[in-house]
Amino acid sequence: MENLQTVKQRFGIIGNDVQLSRALEKAVRVSPTDISVLVTGESGVGKESIPKIIHQLSHRKHAKYIAVNCGAIPEGTIDSELFGHEKGAFTGASACLLYTSDAADE
Repeated sequence: MENLQTVKQRFGIIGNDVQLSRALEKAVRVSPTDISVLVTGESGVGKESIPKIIHQLSHRKHAKYIAVNCGAIPEGTIDSELFGHEKGAFTGASACLLYTSDAADE
């Protein structure tokens, strides 16, 4: 397991806040696993950095990384964005959409 200072240097993270250290510790701890992780927090706290760290420290680091900003997806369409849909599945579904995980595996 990498120490926090090494992780901070590798990913260009500056700061010594207790909550930052706790988030980084959790990222390092879950990176070798296959569990799903939901990152939440206030705007501007660096939520996009934690999944990148997890990905880069995982066994999948050589695979494609796809970030999904769920807050930018219109309400009611997140299921189709994350899990895909077939053409004609609902009004406006004019083409087949790949499941996000399938797209990452390509």
